[in-house]
Amino acid sequence: MAIRLQEMHPALVHLPIALLPLAVGADVLGIMTDNDSLLSFGQKAIAVAAVGAVGSAVTGLIAGEEVNVEGASEDMLITHRNLNFVATLVAGGMALWRFKHRKPNAAYLGVGAVGVGVLAYTAYLGGKLVYDVGVGVKPAKGVYRSDAPALESGQVGSFVKTAGTDLVHGVQHMAQEVAKGRFIPTLIAGLRKRPKASLPATAGTPA
Repeated sequence: MAIRLQEMHPALVHLPIALLPLAVGADVLGIMTDNDSLLSFGQKAIAVAAVGAVGSAVTGLIAGEEVNVEGASEDMLITHRNLNFVATLVAGGMALWRFKHRKPNAAYLGVGAVGVGVLAYTAYLGGKLVYDVGVGVKPAKGVYRSDAPALESGQVGSFVKTAGTDLVHGVQHMAQEVAKGRFIPTLIAGLRKRPKASLPATAGTPA
């Protein structure tokens, strides 16, 4: 079965989603029990999570060039992509630090907890993009071009070339949007829509 450009990202994204919290959890338990096996597992798991995060980020940039988005769904995609980039940097930094240290410290675990939270939110946005909006789903007209090459016999060269072009364009678009202040537009829009808390009525004041 051939895999299409926008399908590489969902195929790889589960690796960091599963392994980042698993690595942090193993380290927490390893510290609490002074268990070398758990600490060793946490050290290895964060390294694999970082590699998976890089693969997820790269394929996410490619997928972003192959899907149809506009308005609120475009804001959601931008927020999803940019926060995933942050999570990738966090996972990479944690893996490098953990490589040199047998035991994690409180700062490392704190950063890991934040990274898990960010990753959970971006995973939620990714699910909404696919299941609520239909981004990347051909029958829902969420695919930019139906004739994009697939990873199958006879199209490998074209697939790799197109993926490289999409990756370059994805990086360019991310830089342009961040430069315009569009870093987490979905979160910003949500904060702006939150109703202001009303002050309690006082004696002599109409409620």
